[in-house]
Amino acid sequence: MSEEVREVTTDIARSEPQAGFRIWQCALCGFIYDEAEGLPSEGIAPGTRWEDVPDDWVCPECSVGKADFDMVEV
Repeated sequence: MSEEVREVTTDIARSEPQAGFRIWQCALCGFIYDEAEGLPSEGIAPGTRWEDVPDDWVCPECSVGKADFDMVEV
């Protein structure tokens, strides 16, 4: 495999969600919660599943609750 192909392949792998993790999007403002990344600034560790995010957690951008987030198909 050429170095150029290897770099492109690596970039694509980095942009795709990690296997088994899901992405959730706020229906109001579009904020993304990626289970693989978590939200360390909000005290949510990387790898935290959506169902394990506290029920009283709110979107850091618009303050809506978890019920207003939809899973994004990838």
